[in-house]
Amino acid sequence: MRLHPFDDFPFHQHPAPFDRAATSDPHFNDGYWFAFYSEEWYFVSGLRIHPNVNAMDGFACVAHDGRQHCLRFSRALRPTYDDLAVGPLRLEVLGPMQRVRVLVDDNPLGIRAEVIFDSQAPPFLEDRYQHLKYGVLVNDVLRYTQVCRVTGTAAWGEEVLDVQRWHGMRDHSWGIRSSMGPSTRFSGVDRTSEEMDRRAFRLWVPFEVGDHCGFFHTHEDQSGETLDFEGRLHYWNGSTVGLRSVDHALVYEPGRRRPIGGSFDLLGEDGLTRRYELQASKCPADVQGLGYYGGWHDGGSAGVYRGAEASEQDVYETDSRDDPTGPPHVPAKRRIGPTEYPCVLAEVGGGEGMAHFEHHVFGPYAPYSFG
Repeated sequence: MRLHPFDDFPFHQHPAPFDRAATSDPHFNDGYWFAFYSEEWYFVSGLRIHPNVNAMDGFACVAHDGRQHCLRFSRALRPTYDDLAVGPLRLEVLGPMQRVRVLVDDNPLGIRAEVIFDSQAPPFLEDRYQHLKYGVLVNDVLRYTQVCRVTGTAAWGEEVLDVQRWHGMRDHSWGIRSSMGPSTRFSGVDRTSEEMDRRAFRLWVPFEVGDHCGFFHTHEDQSGETLDFEGRLHYWNGSTVGLRSVDHALVYEPGRRRPIGGSFDLLGEDGLTRRYELQASKCPADVQGLGYYGGWHDGGSAGVYRGAEASEQDVYETDSRDDPTGPPHVPAKRRIGPTEYPCVLAEVGGGEGMAHFEHHVFGPYAPYSFG
């Protein structure tokens, strides 16, 4: 066994050093997602540790002018378990759940950043998500999300951007995720109704507008029935409002599953319904370019040991008529297309701002006539 600086703190959860998880499941991981954006630019980066496969991996990406520029990197987690750095990416937690610095150093794609994420409200701790398949717990995840403002400098190639309180968000999640780590098959002859994944539509939306910020997420089945919902508004005067439900009326690009605008109504626990109108910006991004869902060149996802150090990159069109778009090496039938949409947002009768509009449609979905 090897001790690390974190082991000096009295927060251990089982009798082992911090670099050993309490479960041996190879799909256990812990990490971050950071994004900041404007109407023309979308910068996203992330870092995640996978202690049971001895890997740390991460990504940095810029979406701009209809193209996505992606860097992926990986390294052996040990012996430098306590160093939040992989490839050109480094994270510095300056104030837990308050302030984080993200740095992206020189790299072949010219994506660079030195920015600070300042939280605008306390984190929203989402409900724990658990999913069994043939009696096996294949997903067991916890996440918190924060709306942020971002300040610093970002660059892509020769273009240097002065980032002054851009809209942004961050999340931190940990647990067992079947989509990360070595590929594992879970088989059987009988699945209970509770084990069936009925999710056909997902929205996950941190946002800031006018005199408040907020967050909500929801899943619906093929018919549009709500499977889960949670959220909260936080006003600058210090008051908060829990959310009960969302009613959405999205507008899609003709013949495609890409939202371009629309509105959503949020019903608060105070009995008030607040309407927001959104317009998608010109820089959506997909997560396969970041390494999710088989996005690495070897066909694997995040959480696979790829040696002491590894890195790769992709540049591709996200605004082409190919549907869905994705990294060139991913077979067309496996591409998922853009899922992350920075959106200009306005509260009807209120102020303006932006939202990070994560949007997924899984197969048929009747409310928008997707077959």
